[in-house]
Amino acid sequence: MSALFETIETSPFFSKTFDSTTALTSLYLWLLVGFLSTMISCDFKKWMESNIVFRHIIGLIAFFFLFTVIDKDNRTSLGLTCLKTFFVYGVFLFMVKSKWYFSLPVLGLLVVDQGIKVHLEHAKQNESKEGANKNSSIPLYERIRNILNIVIIAIIIIGFIMYAIRQKEEFGASFSWMKLLLHYGCRRTF
Repeated sequence: MSALFETIETSPFFSKTFDSTTALTSLYLWLLVGFLSTMISCDFKKWMESNIVFRHIIGLIAFFFLFTVIDKDNRTSLGLTCLKTFFVYGVFLFMVKSKWYFSLPVLGLLVVDQGIKVHLEHAKQNESKEGANKNSSIPLYERIRNILNIVIIAIIIIGFIMYAIRQKEEFGASFSWMKLLLHYGCRRTF
């Protein structure tokens, strides 16, 4: 029995991939945090529900925490981190204001990008162990990720523009850029 556990522990499936318990713990944390939102103070809850500016401030703080707490590789200055927080939050707002036929390709490209990221980390780790390799594919994959990043942002911006045009046509004189960007809600279709 001991040999079986040792074989499992040292197999690449368990020892070289992401930590399964950390992934499961993170998933549960993510699911449970949603339930904890009912525990915030009534004033805070009222502000979140009634004040769209406060809601976006909390959104920006959440993105800031994402970059500072979760991203262990973040080595930039506070100013650049804040600037990137605003940029990514803006891209996020654009992304949630587009139709499904823009959102699904973005989701697919994000999966491809993260797959390449995992491959890159593996390749870099192996290269550092084995020494520099003249035929390394690392620069190619880094270039592909950079191109994917541009394509993803372009699709998000085009999707937002198309959605904004559609909303402007639908609402005419009552169309508002502030409402488009900062408010949320879906029309019930069922």
